[in-house]
Amino acid sequence: MDKSILTKTLKLCIILLLIVSIYFIFRYTFSLIFPMIIVFLIAYLMEPAVKFLHTNLKLPRALASILTLLTLLLVGIGILFMVVTEIYEGIAYLAEILPEQLHQFGTIMDQFFTQRILPIYEQILLLFNQLTADDQLFVEEYITDLFKHVAGLVGMFFQSLLFAIPRNLAAIPESITVTFFILLASFLLSADYPGIKHFFAKHIPIKVSTKLQHIVYHLKKSTLGYLKAQFILVAISFHLIFLGLSIIGVKHALTIALFMILVDLIPFLGTGLLFIPWIGYSFITADYPMTIGLSIVYGIVIITRQLIEPKIYSMNMAIHPLAWLVAAFIGMRIWGVLGLLLAPFAIIILKGLIDAGLFRWLIGYINGKT
Repeated sequence: MDKSILTKTLKLCIILLLIVSIYFIFRYTFSLIFPMIIVFLIAYLMEPAVKFLHTNLKLPRALASILTLLTLLLVGIGILFMVVTEIYEGIAYLAEILPEQLHQFGTIMDQFFTQRILPIYEQILLLFNQLTADDQLFVEEYITDLFKHVAGLVGMFFQSLLFAIPRNLAAIPESITVTFFILLASFLLSADYPGIKHFFAKHIPIKVSTKLQHIVYHLKKSTLGYLKAQFILVAISFHLIFLGLSIIGVKHALTIALFMILVDLIPFLGTGLLFIPWIGYSFITADYPMTIGLSIVYGIVIITRQLIEPKIYSMNMAIHPLAWLVAAFIGMRIWGVLGLLLAPFAIIILKGLIDAGLFRWLIGYINGKT
């Protein structure tokens, strides 16, 4: 065999082995790696404020790190308190009006069953009585098996739900421990950020360091572009939903708008997951003004998103929608619902690596040009 072909094959096998190793390491140690990613992200976000306090106000770097971390913590707690307070008031309001709404909905469904379903049932029963004994027995056995299967699925669902409660409660102490670790590690990393940066710069070769800085630059550019695009779209949707619900007289419009934008962050779902059932319920309960109002608000949100979304993404991301779809499908197949949520970040990381020329470098390395 030609020596050059053997060398290229060996290099390709090394790269593939490295990629597979990184995949399995990331997949099976994600719970361990994720807190460290949060630590580095917090320290990186803190660095401009810490550097300002240390350089301009002449504060010790450790004190500047503590003040910055406490400020971020207090701001986060304040936002969380406001959100939880609004959600609590919204839930209390729902608890007050929900029984009456359910009673009204039950009355409407009872009328629907009596006027529509019952005549159909009587016709089916008439046809059933005209069947032979064997056919009747077959239909009865089929219906019995069907109901048993449905009952089994419902039982499994509630069983898994009950088993999930103690698991989630048991995770609370671990979550507190992880949070404490993240805060402490963020402080220690931020307090000695220049020293740690110098340590890595000293022990990493210049060529590798330059390539890593180039990759980090493009990863940061892609990530910031995605976050900027998402922030703009979410902010526009939130204001449209909040103003629309306020105009049509919906109480606790702020809480509902917050829930709407949280759902809007889930890829390929959007606000229709809440708007469409709400519109259907309003129509069934004969609340036609609310039905028209919600339909108009939802229509405005959808039309606005369709008009501005391509422009915002083209300005900040320039990623084809098919790439988003493929990434979401692969992520969902590997990690389930979590993979669906992580798909956007996976695709922006891949874009950053492509923009940084990593794959061109790998091809050049295999061909002996690097």
